[in-house]
Amino acid sequence: IYAVAVVSFGGMNKKTRDARRISDVEKIRVALESAKQIGGTYPVNVGNTANLTGYLDKWPVGPKNDAYVYTRISNSSYRICSTVELSTSVTPSVSDCGSIPQGYAGFYRGNQP
Repeated sequence: IYAVAVVSFGGMNKKTRDARRISDVEKIRVALESAKQIGGTYPVNVGNTANLTGYLDKWPVGPKNDAYVYTRISNSSYRICSTVELSTSVTPSVSDCGSIPQGYAGFYRGNQP
C-alpha cells in the first residue's frame, strides 16, 4: 500500500512541477508580447529582465532550478524552451530547443502567437 502511494505522489509532483513550468513560460510570453506592443520588436536578450522591466517582476526559475531559455529569432519571432518531466507536457517539434537532459521527457516550447 505504501509503495503505491509513493509512486502516485511522485507522479503528482512531476505534474505539478510541469504545470508551474508551463505557467512560467506563459507569463514570460505575456511579458514579451507587452514589450513588443510598446517597443515594436521582441527584446534581444531577457536573461536579466532588463528588457522586460515593468512587464515581468523577475525572471522565473523552474521548480528544480530549471532555466527558461529565450531565443529571439527575429524582430517578430522568438521561442522559449523549458524542460518538462512528463511526456504529456511535451510540445511537438522542439528539436531547436537542444538536447533533452537526463531525467526529463522533453521540452515545452512557447512561441509568439
